Amino acid sequence: MELKGAIIGFGHIAANGHVPAYKSCKNIRICAVCDKCTDRIKVHRRLLEGSRFYTSVDDLFEKEDLDFVDVATPPGLHAPFIIDALNKGKHVLCEKPLVLTSADLIKIRQVMETKGCCVVTVHNWRYSVIMQEISQVVESKVLGNIEEIEYVVTRVQPSIAVGGNGNGGNWRLDPQVAGGGILVDHGWHAFYLVNQWMGQEPVSVECRLENRKFKDMAVEDTAEVFLYYPSGAKVRLFFTWAGDKRDNFISIRGDLATLSCPDDKVVVQGNGRSFSKRFKEGLSKGSHHPEWYGGVVDEFLKEIQDPHLFGRNFKEAEACLNILEHCKESDRGKRRVDILSAQKEKP
Repeated sequence: MELKGAIIGFGHIAANGHVPAYKSCKNIRICAVCDKCTDRIKVHRRLLEGSRFYTSVDDLFEKEDLDFVDVATPPGLHAPFIIDALNKGKHVLCEKPLVLTSADLIKIRQVMETKGCCVVTVHNWRYSVIMQEISQVVESKVLGNIEEIEYVVTRVQPSIAVGGNGNGGNWRLDPQVAGGGILVDHGWHAFYLVNQWMGQEPVSVECRLENRKFKDMAVEDTAEVFLYYPSGAKVRLFFTWAGDKRDNFISIRGDLATLSCPDDKVVVQGNGRSFSKRFKEGLSKGSHHPEWYGGVVDEFLKEIQDPHLFGRNFKEAEACLNILEHCKESDRGKRRVDILSAQKEKP
């Protein structure tokens, strides 16, 4: 069965990341795009010939018969669009971070469960071939019990985002719209990945946010996070827009072996074996990653089609937001703070 969808917010990520994945999926047809920035009409016509362009969400829902919407607006606008779509009985695929506050998350959960519509967050880094390789190694238990993880993302500047109606603004630098700087931009991806590798959620966190290079920027350009897990394992996350080159590095130490990933290579040593695999492109290559979105679309379709999977991705997003909010609390108080499980916080 073909699902008819519309994209709300047609910036760089939607155009260069989401659209290629939809075009390669036989079960999905994008009927329309909605964006208040009329300069995006040219891009829309080039990429989605035959679909329609709206500048009003109300007009979109009035004139289009849709099964789902893809919310790819700046994060501060996610919640109202998601809730509006759910109330109209539409499934929702949404860019990360899903929302910026637990209050919005609770509202969305209530409507989602009442309407029986799926809400799936774009956790696309999971579908990188390198991350899939790392996950397979972890799940194989060749590393043994994980004791420590280090996850580092280095960039030389903030990611570029489309401004309102071509005015050149970058919403990623507006704390009210973006919800924060690099912690929000890259942290969310790291949260769901390390939680997956650990097989559990952290019980406490330490976080420090700072501006090392872009001193006048309203959001942080550097974040260091320490997550502490029930097993005793510790995870260090470090993200910066103040680096001198684009780079990614991951290290996972188990009680039997270690894994290291210096951007484009996965190396496993110990436990009686040595393994090394180099990939065509590193994790730091590009920013839109269209090849990763196919996995996201498949995940979305499976949740829609299989009632047993309903809410699985949403629980993962709950955990990510839980960590994000406690990171901010830790930075404000300059102290380590306890984290109550997102599931235990449900009313």
